Amino acid sequence: MEEQKTIQVNLDPNLYAATNITIGFDEEQFIFTIFSGNQARRFSVSSKHAKRILLLLEKQIADYEKKFSMIETKLPEKTGTGKEEQVGFIK
Repeated sequence: MEEQKTIQVNLDPNLYAATNITIGFDEEQFIFTIFSGNQARRFSVSSKHAKRILLLLEKQIADYEKKFSMIETKLPEKTGTGKEEQVGFIK
């Protein structure tokens, strides 16, 4: 049996509200830019990890909707600029 390893994680004690998230991608990775007020952080994940995030979020939303009610929303409409744009949301 494989020995389990403990990893020490330093969790920032502050809670931040994501006010804007954009997601871009290339062949190798997805890049999440998450804004909180006038601060932003970028996170890069592999395509498989991005899919795992999607599956986890879908499960959590389904559990939430079973407990509370359906969340009615949609992605914002993109304006046609002729260029490929990142997709995201604004609060």
